Amino acid sequence: MKTEITSTERVSRLVLALLVGTLIWGAAIDSEVFSVEVKLPLYLETEDSFTVSGISEDSVTVRLSGSGLEMLKHQIGSPLTLITRTVQTGVYSSFPANGLIELGVSDIHPQGAVVVSRVVPDLISCTVDTVISRELPVSVLSSSAIPGRFQLLSVEPVSITVTGPSSMVLRMDSVATEPVDISSGYATTSLASIGDMVAYSEGSVDIHAFVPVVCALAGQAGY
Repeated sequence: MKTEITSTERVSRLVLALLVGTLIWGAAIDSEVFSVEVKLPLYLETEDSFTVSGISEDSVTVRLSGSGLEMLKHQIGSPLTLITRTVQTGVYSSFPANGLIELGVSDIHPQGAVVVSRVVPDLISCTVDTVISRELPVSVLSSSAIPGRFQLLSVEPVSITVTGPSSMVLRMDSVATEPVDISSGYATTSLASIGDMVAYSEGSVDIHAFVPVVCALAGQAGY
């Protein structure tokens, strides 16, 4: 006599089949070693009074190796997202200085049984510099027909503090504004950026301009 399978038994058998299949699949992939290459950003750390003003490579390719289950747990758990390295500034006698950073497989520590078998490139060149601050005047870049240097201008603040690598900050004699039209006599404008490594104490300035009105005198003798 044929017995009908209830819906509960059908679901139980399906769950059991999925469980057995998962166990078989897990045992199969765990018996093999997999290698995966990932490209990760590279960040060089320094002391507060120093900075890395140039770097030959801003990312490295890392080869990870491990069993199937370990690789799976690595990706689900805490995958590598960034490579960091501390720059030793005490080895340099003057700045800016050119340095070399070696990256070996022992410098990278993924969690679990996954190991790093290769790092490319393994040698990074960089420029290390001191960080300084200077007070510099604001220079107005006018977009109107009359250049700012030929107008009577009042800028608030008249100067700002610039902080960044000494090799960049020492070459600056002023901080320019973004092109601004001051024909109306008043404007607020931001300061022109010279890169992510240089910071300003102010983000914008207020400009007041005196625009003389020239009146033509007609009908007067001698003119």
